[in-house]
Amino acid sequence: MTGVDRVLAKAVMELIISIELTDDDDIDPDVSTTIIEPVGYLLNNVPDNIRNDLVRLFREVAEGEEVPDRRAMAIDFPEAMGLVEPAD
Repeated sequence: MTGVDRVLAKAVMELIISIELTDDDDIDPDVSTTIIEPVGYLLNNVPDNIRNDLVRLFREVAEGEEVPDRRAMAIDFPEAMGLVEPAD
C-alpha cells in the first residue's frame, strides 16, 4: 500500500464517522444513508485481497485516532461497514 492509499482510507473513514456523529437535526438520517450506502456497497464488492488491505489500513488509521468517540467508531469501522464479520 502507498501513502496515497492510507490518505484515502483515512479520508473515507473520517467522512463516514463525521456523518455518523452528526446530530440528526444537522443532517437528515435519510441523507446520511444516501451518502453512506454507496460507499459501503463499493467497499463490500472488492476482491478479498483488496478488502484485506482496506481492513488493515482502516485499523492502522483507527490506532492513530486520539478523540475517544471517534476512536471507538474508527476501531469498529471495518465491522460497521461489513468488511469483517462481527466479533463475538
